Amino acid sequence: MDAQPLIHMDGISRYYTMGDHRVIALDSVSIDIMRNEYVAFIGSSGSGKSTMMNIMGCLERPSAGEYVLNERNVGDLSENDLARIRNQEIGFIFQSFNLLTRATALRNVMQPLIYRGMGLAEREQKAMQALRRVDLIDRADHMPNQLSGGQRQRVAIARALVTEPSILLADEPTGNLDSDTTRNIMKLFDELYADGQTLIVVTHEPDIAGHCRRVIELSDGKVKHDYKNDVHTD
Repeated sequence: MDAQPLIHMDGISRYYTMGDHRVIALDSVSIDIMRNEYVAFIGSSGSGKSTMMNIMGCLERPSAGEYVLNERNVGDLSENDLARIRNQEIGFIFQSFNLLTRATALRNVMQPLIYRGMGLAEREQKAMQALRRVDLIDRADHMPNQLSGGQRQRVAIARALVTEPSILLADEPTGNLDSDTTRNIMKLFDELYADGQTLIVVTHEPDIAGHCRRVIELSDGKVKHDYKNDVHTD
């Protein structure tokens, strides 16, 4: 039996109206992504990659087309259902980290679990496991301003992992990091992929896309190239 794609997009378009003018951000894009793929969406500013991330992450709806995530048609879901999907299926990693500034690393990682109805002890246990996965167990009690940029991004990755999502969706995850820290974060992504995680990385940097096993290049809201990437990691 053929495996079903984790993500199925058929004829996805997204339009924005600005006065009398209609801006086409995505133009009839059709893509399938399977479980345990490691995919980069790459393109210049205005190519449509940020809109693609927002639609894949159920942060906005397409203007046309069908989006099926883990065999559920997203177009049929209410706003509450979409919020539940975001919490259960998708782990978000942002360029700006988006950490709670007055909460410890542990509390930041625990945050998504509040909506699961778990008790405090179970939330703490799962959050500590996630911090251990990103080698930050010794920073659990540190506040974000006590952490380096790379450590803050690792906290954000642990927060994304703690819900055991179907997809890790990373938006320019190394954009605020130096080159050494970038290599360390991408090494962690490579390890997560090797462990079976599905990763989707939105980037404008060819070096970051070079880690991914599949690269989808967007231009003017369309798929310009979609190809497998031969990757050799140390």
